[in-house]
Amino acid sequence: MKDRFRAPLALIATTLAAVSCRAQAVFPLAAYSAGAAYDAAHHGLVVFGGFSSGRYLGETWDWDGSAWTKSATPGPSARNSPALVYDAKRGRVLMFGGDASPAGDLGDMWERVGDRWRQLTAPAPPARTTHLMVYDSRRDRVVLFGGVAGGETLGDTWEFDGDRWMRMATDGPAARALYAMAYDSARGVTVLFGGTTLLGSDTSSLGDTWEWDGRRWAHISVAGPSPREHVQMTYDPRYKTMVLHGGGASDAEAAETWLYDGHHWTRAPYSGPSRRNARMMFDEQARAVILYGGFAAQPSNELWRLGDSSWVRLAP
Repeated sequence: MKDRFRAPLALIATTLAAVSCRAQAVFPLAAYSAGAAYDAAHHGLVVFGGFSSGRYLGETWDWDGSAWTKSATPGPSARNSPALVYDAKRGRVLMFGGDASPAGDLGDMWERVGDRWRQLTAPAPPARTTHLMVYDSRRDRVVLFGGVAGGETLGDTWEFDGDRWMRMATDGPAARALYAMAYDSARGVTVLFGGTTLLGSDTSSLGDTWEWDGRRWAHISVAGPSPREHVQMTYDPRYKTMVLHGGGASDAEAAETWLYDGHHWTRAPYSGPSRRNARMMFDEQARAVILYGGFAAQPSNELWRLGDSSWVRLAP
């Protein structure tokens, strides 16, 4: 019986090391407007940049489903509000734009394969920030819309075919920033919701829904969430629905979750963290929607997962 309570010294050392490791666990800094994408080739979330404690961040972090790791390899310059997206055909994360001081709006494009960043030299859209990109898997295109340049909102649509950018449309949704956008792989359309036409104290929140099929934008006349900006959305392929969460208007953070099936918006019977300007994506390994960061009075570095009937905080 005594042997049951005699742990070998090696086991004790291992246990103490594990406890010490947990005590020294590392996380990305709580920051505004980081960029994020789910890297399916490497089964993890990639987070880059943001703004924290008066400085622009240029760190890359990876979440493997259980722990964060800070990348030691060099990458893009520090910035706020870059757009990241995963290119499934080529197994790479792409990043475009953002803003920094004193550089202002940025127009450089980068790819990340594994843990290595490389700047791409193909001509790109005009520099901008607070925009989004999604990957259209049916047509193998990255779709970019709007954002801000020089303090003015944009309403242009661009596509990237893996080698070059093409300007596709200037009509469609009104010029805006801080909107939600995601790709519906079952229907083959990019869905856009909300945002704001102005920045600053005169901001005007939007509550309209649009769809892009690769040729034209269509306004979908459907009742849904109240007008809001700083809102986030992703597509859940399990249920073939868009999942929209949070956002807000008049500097108020919402905790609502909404679902859109291509015909109707439905408010989910559960709420999650109050958030503005977080990042949402579908974790293919965990088969779940995850939400990272954002802010509610203060910036956040929290990671949440949406279960069947509730949001669950994963870290920190």
